[in-house]
Amino acid sequence: MDRNFFLVFTLALLFGTSTRVYSQYNLSIGSNYVYAFGDRSIDFQDETFSLNSTQGFEITVNNSCQFVDTKISAVFEVGFRQLYFSGNSEILRYSGQLNKLIGALGVNYSFTDKFEAAAYIEAENNLEFDYFYSETGDLFRISLSLESTCYIIERLGITLLLSRAMTPITNAYIITNPQYQARLGLIYQFLK
Repeated sequence: MDRNFFLVFTLALLFGTSTRVYSQYNLSIGSNYVYAFGDRSIDFQDETFSLNSTQGFEITVNNSCQFVDTKISAVFEVGFRQLYFSGNSEILRYSGQLNKLIGALGVNYSFTDKFEAAAYIEAENNLEFDYFYSETGDLFRISLSLESTCYIIERLGITLLLSRAMTPITNAYIITNPQYQARLGLIYQFLK
């Protein structure tokens, strides 16, 4: 997946430094309710775990540059996501929270002044930062996300986003953070 991330980054860089250097800069802040879903029963270390719920919220800052004479924007997003999870096995009940820093790189297309769609490659920490080890190859989770935004007034919009984790999707991580996420929220553009 590192090769795919490098490819998307390279394409975005080439897109941003093409002959259409002039662009319009947009800055916005967003807040979303996050609901994670996927397999509800997972086998891990000779035991079956049932995931009851994973949900939370996120806050993001979105930077985008719309290229002159196009409806296409390059987008870079950073943010914070907090998820609360709970589940059980035959002998154990578990619950907790995950704190994640997120970064995304993608492309946005404006169909009209009121409706946009975007595709992102997202990266987030897979482990809490206290448990990071340099020898571990799965420190970050890479996801593909599709987003639609409908502006209800000029600068305020409603967003719906669907996300699928591409790697790593091992049971050790899926127990607390399922492979799929749906997000619903608001976005406000400060600069447009």
